[in-house]
Amino acid sequence: MDIKQFKRKVGLNIKSARAKRDLKQAELADFAQLTRGSIGKMERGEQNFTIETLYAVAKVLKVEPKDLLDI
Repeated sequence: MDIKQFKRKVGLNIKSARAKRDLKQAELADFAQLTRGSIGKMERGEQNFTIETLYAVAKVLKVEPKDLLDI
C-alpha cells in the first residue's frame, strides 16, 4: 500500500465515523476547531494532518485515534 492509499483509507474511516455520529463536515470542523475544507481534504485523503488534529477529530467522534488509523 502506498501513502496515497493509506491517507485515503484513513479518510474513509473518518468519514464513516462522522456519518455514524450523524455529523456534517462543518459540525465536525467546528467541534474540532478546524475548517470544513480541512475535514473534506482529510476525508478524501488529500491532506496530511498532525497527531494533534487526529486526536481532536477522534475525540469529537468519540472513537480512539487508533480506530481511525485501522486499515
